[in-house]
Amino acid sequence: MTGGVRMLSVDIDGTILFDRAISPADVAAMRRWREAGNLLVMNTGRSISALRSALDGFDVDYDYAVLYTGAVLTDGRAGVIEARTLPDGLIEEVLDVLGREERITIFATTLDGDLQLHDTLGSGTDLLTLFRRGTTADLAGRAVVGIPLHLGDAAATDRIEAEVARRWGGVVEGARNQDFLDLIPAGASKGAGLRRLVDLLTGPGGAREGETIETWTVGDSWNDIPMHVAADHGVAMEGSPAEVLAVCERRTPSVASLVEDLLAAG
Repeated sequence: MTGGVRMLSVDIDGTILFDRAISPADVAAMRRWREAGNLLVMNTGRSISALRSALDGFDVDYDYAVLYTGAVLTDGRAGVIEARTLPDGLIEEVLDVLGREERITIFATTLDGDLQLHDTLGSGTDLLTLFRRGTTADLAGRAVVGIPLHLGDAAATDRIEAEVARRWGGVVEGARNQDFLDLIPAGASKGAGLRRLVDLLTGPGGAREGETIETWTVGDSWNDIPMHVAADHGVAMEGSPAEVLAVCERRTPSVASLVEDLLAAG
């Protein structure tokens, strides 16, 4: 075994991205983290194109990304390392069943673009900067990685998640993130993606073969819980739901504050 390295796995929305902006303090902190020889990982439910949109205009570089709530791993140039996709025909089934909901928007994320397929909720224009309107015909020849659901009624989340489990259990899972329920390949999660990334890096032929990686995570929502549990050290953003706080060893007001503490500790 050779020496070790630290890895910080960072959620995007509600962690570094607020009102479509990343603070200069967080940008500078993430840069310092990498300059100190540590690894920075973006870990998000966003797709490749949605991550690019979130970081556009901000001087943020990263080493790896865990995307689509753990279904896809990429390098720092958005090159796909590994990807899991949903079965052909599943999106049509989801549209047929969940499209009957009174208030729902159904999206599809792929490796080369994201679509809004159904909307009875009136999802705002901010979302339409990430998803273009389309139909299932636009998905021809493209593998679907995830099916994000934007829900207008928080009380319906439990019912819809139960329906998903009943109809497609073993094929897909639901990952909650604020007012979204992301349908992803069964077994995928931010935590599973993080563990897989570490295994690939430290295993035979990996970029960090033979090294140990100490993992830190920071995030604010329910879909971050598996990421925190999988890490050596889980850190929740201040104001996170109680369930998130319960699995973390500490909390932080910002990524900048956390990085300052970690670098000071050496």
